[in-house]
Order: sequence, then structure tokens, then C-alpha cells
Amino acid sequence: MPQKAMGTMISCLHQDTQTRIGCLKAISEIRADSEAVDVTTLDAPDGCRQYVQGLKDLGEVTLEGFYQPGNQGQQKLRQLYETGEAVPFTVTFPDGSAAVFTAFVKSHALGSAQVDGAVGFSAVLRITGGVELQ
Repeated sequence: MPQKAMGTMISCLHQDTQTRIGCLKAISEIRADSEAVDVTTLDAPDGCRQYVQGLKDLGEVTLEGFYQPGNQGQQKLRQLYETGEAVPFTVTFPDGSAAVFTAFVKSHALGSAQVDGAVGFSAVLRITGGVELQ
């Protein structure tokens, strides 16, 4: 049965401290992709290209939320962007399952301010290595 997304959260582990990133409205999908390596030979029997799977790439995770200057998780994202350090992140779903991966903060942005709107923020996490599903 499908589960609701409400209650999904993400946290990072840095210097032995797990910090939850608050005020989020969206966490993008974790998308696995891979290269296609062309292994076609001159004597391919059917005259068609042939491929094997190459290196896997887990890509990026985008976070979107509302800017809250005092939120420790948002402060940690800005700090990690400045240092470029890759740390473990955990996306925890409402049913208790989780996806754990190592990433660095590739980008961090404060959203635009609009009449009748809330100030937002976003960050892009670049996954390095694989993802463990728990």
C-alpha cells in the first residue's frame, strides 16, 4: 500500500552529531542511473550496437523548504557547503525505512521574497558512492 510522504525527514551526521534539517517541503527522489558502455564489435552478427552496464551514478538530491535562520540543520548545510566535506545523510520515511548515503552540499540558495509568500531555501546534495536502503 502506498504511504503518505508527510513525516519524511532528512538528517546529516557530522562530528558525531546527527542533525535534522528542518522546515522542508520537498526532498527529491534518489535516482540510480548508469553509463552504457558500447561493446559493439566489427563482426556484430545482427549489425546492431551492443552495450553493457557501466559505472553507476546515484546523482543528486534536492531539498526545498522555508528559510529559518535559527534551524540547526539549515545552518549545518551552509557550513558543509563552505567546507565541501562529504558526510552521511539519512532520509527517513514515515514507515521507519531509510536511505543512507554520503554526499557533499553542491549548492545552497536562499529563495526569493514575494508578496504574500514565505522566504524559501534550497540545497543540492551530490551523492558520492552508493545508497544503502534500511
